[in-house]
Amino acid sequence: MEFLSRFASLPLCLGVVLALPLGCVRDAPRTPAVLLDGSTALPPPVVLEGVDVPQVSTRMRVTHDRSHVPGLCASSMPARARVVERTGVTGASVTFFGRGERGVHACDATELDGSRIQRSCVHAFGRLEGRRLRDPRLSITCRDDDGEPVAFAWTQPDRTAAYVAVEQQGYAEVYAASGTTPVRVTTSRMDLATSRATFAISEHARDGALLHSYDLEARVSG
Repeated sequence: MEFLSRFASLPLCLGVVLALPLGCVRDAPRTPAVLLDGSTALPPPVVLEGVDVPQVSTRMRVTHDRSHVPGLCASSMPARARVVERTGVTGASVTFFGRGERGVHACDATELDGSRIQRSCVHAFGRLEGRRLRDPRLSITCRDDDGEPVAFAWTQPDRTAAYVAVEQQGYAEVYAASGTTPVRVTTSRMDLATSRATFAISEHARDGALLHSYDLEARVSG
């Protein structure tokens, strides 16, 4: 997979730069300045090989604190479960294994109360076979502040991966891996008519070296 810069209109802009300089600037995608919780959007600690657009690190917190798990998910949470909280540009989630680690749960959100998910828009559950998900459990029902849909899904990176990058509009969101826990990621690349979404993903080693790249094609399960 090749991460493409979304500056397709750039050659046209150069041709008319004297006449329409401001229009070209307005049409160019902008790298997000903040994450969903209002914190500053920062680049990852290493430059990721093969990612040719600006890179924005998401936030991850691993905890056993049930107070950060919304009620929709908390009822399914085993005692002392390891919870992985993630906050990106347009979405946030909590993920944890269910009882006996026969499945994995997530609650997704597109709005936060401070740094916490008070009310989630989706509760996802995925069954595990040999500690691998049968499907990524795509959700497309969440909406951002502008009413636009945000798709959530899990990906399970290779055990050697330290970072997962997902191509967005003009930038890449970078997620730190969290051991064997699947990584809940977002995208706006979806087809609501067919209930499908595409996640352009690359996996990277701790030094940023590219390990794998692929498109995760997901469909809402019935």
